Amino acid sequence: MKSIKTLLSLAALCTLMMSPAALLALDQVVNVPAGTVINVRMIDSISSDVNHAGETFRGSLEDPVRVGNRTVLPRGATAYVKLVGARSAGHVKGRSELKLELARIVAGNHSYAVNSQIVGYRGKSETKQSLKSTGIGAAVGGGLGAIFGGGTGAAIGAGLGGGAGLAAGAAHEGEQIRIHSETLVPFRLSSPLSIR
Repeated sequence: MKSIKTLLSLAALCTLMMSPAALLALDQVVNVPAGTVINVRMIDSISSDVNHAGETFRGSLEDPVRVGNRTVLPRGATAYVKLVGARSAGHVKGRSELKLELARIVAGNHSYAVNSQIVGYRGKSETKQSLKSTGIGAAVGGGLGAIFGGGTGAAIGAGLGGGAGLAAGAAHEGEQIRIHSETLVPFRLSSPLSIR
């Protein structure tokens, strides 16, 4: 009976002497708070004219993720980025767009589902460029028509010139968005990430 009390006293003393870091290590779950920014260096490239929503791409953590003084996810851990929205610019109008979210991080033998805010990339609108090309073509055609045929010739020339401007715009494909390998993409957690 006396030996049991002695063992219990020693166990209590050892618990009191443990450092906060050791106690934290005993608690196997650490929460990375919502709002934390996780920088991902892309391994795979993504393009608005090739890839589609639902596809997943590889990246790696650019920086370690820390909670207090503890590194909970190491630099270089594998990150999986999901393409949640993709739109390719049309020939005459529209704007390319890519929407990404961080879906999962793998560190060692552990895989962690992630909820992040969506990061969006948008190309230049092709509609404005098409209207500009049409307007320039109409002005040039109208000027030439006025020189060769007066008022009626100006109207016909403007119509033909506008059509030529629109065709030139259609031949020029809208700007596509490409996220190349090695691009750094910052993701912000939308909910806490529990790490074991």
